[in-house]
Amino acid sequence: MTATDLTILVVDDDEFQRDLMVIQLANLGWHNVLLADSGAQALALFEQHRTHIGAIISDLSMPDMDGLVLMRHLVERHYQAPLILLSGVHDEILSSAAMLANAHGLLILGVLRKPCSPERLAGVMTQLAQRAKPAQSKPAQDKLTALQISAALKAGDIVPWYQPKVDILTGQAVGLEALARWPQPGGDMINPDQFVPVIEAAGLSEALLLVMVTQILADMVVWRSQGLSPCVAVNLSMENAYNLELPERLGELVAQAGLQPSDLVLEVTESRLMIDRSLAMETLTRLSLMGFVLSIDDFGTGFSSLVQLIDLPFHELKIDGSFVQRADTERKARAVVQIAVLLGRQLGMKVIAEGVETPAQLDFVRASGGQIVQGFLYARPMSFEACSQWLHAHAPV
Repeated sequence: MTATDLTILVVDDDEFQRDLMVIQLANLGWHNVLLADSGAQALALFEQHRTHIGAIISDLSMPDMDGLVLMRHLVERHYQAPLILLSGVHDEILSSAAMLANAHGLLILGVLRKPCSPERLAGVMTQLAQRAKPAQSKPAQDKLTALQISAALKAGDIVPWYQPKVDILTGQAVGLEALARWPQPGGDMINPDQFVPVIEAAGLSEALLLVMVTQILADMVVWRSQGLSPCVAVNLSMENAYNLELPERLGELVAQAGLQPSDLVLEVTESRLMIDRSLAMETLTRLSLMGFVLSIDDFGTGFSSLVQLIDLPFHELKIDGSFVQRADTERKARAVVQIAVLLGRQLGMKVIAEGVETPAQLDFVRASGGQIVQGFLYARPMSFEACSQWLHAHAPV
């Protein structure tokens, strides 16, 4: 059975649009198509053919049951295959519909405007065919336990990898972000998505932070002996921020390494900052008083960003990469990036745009007044050795 043997359910109240979609799909090799002229009929067909349906292509604007309500009913029926949205509504509504689908846990494979161009449909169906191919990957990683991770932390197996923060005017690094990585002997890597949630659930966040900071400081000492002096940022979880003894502990580690607190940037995810305000405020304010640089990470994704900017001593603002990437196509995302750059500059903060992956995104950040970026366009996270080579290659002449 090939990918194109899967059944596609097309939901649209417009008969011409349904017939057009059948022709376009057939031209691409997809001949098993079910047609529904309403949400109710689509649900009936889904119940009848659910094991064979490989994707649903649904209009949004339909009488009786629109595409948004249909999505909710599909979730209730545990629909797990991809969903493709097709509509003639405004781009912002299409974008909001896609966000709602993601919030429901549905997989959005594409968002297509009517009339649907053959090229756009071909691109989406190619993705569907790729997803339908038999998996060639390795067996799934066994679920990690807190005991395994604790042992890995003690053994120094979880180490920092580094991604540069780059000045777009000079192409040189103005700092690095340290990201926890767990390399394996054969060259594989255990994904942070696998071990970080276990660390947080097991109360090991402070152990991870101290392991990371200790190694980061050792790496910084080596870099300074080579004439390199990047500041390095590390993530500070809310569990860490609630520990009132943390400032002294970090201060001791920095002093033992012969470095200054200002050499270390502590990135705080602002969407979680308000959970226990008093403890977090005391810890973060004391860290700032000692000279550590505080960065508000993922700016724009939380509920009280402006309050936190006013009340807490942040020195750096990192614009969440999702806004940078969505700015390619969304007017509101572009406005958020532009306003965040202006706000940070007005507050005297260093502003960093995350997630820059394409020249077009870089051009937009530059046109918006941004000067520092972080993302795959310049460099992916690297081991200490690879980052050392990168820093030397991009050092001032």
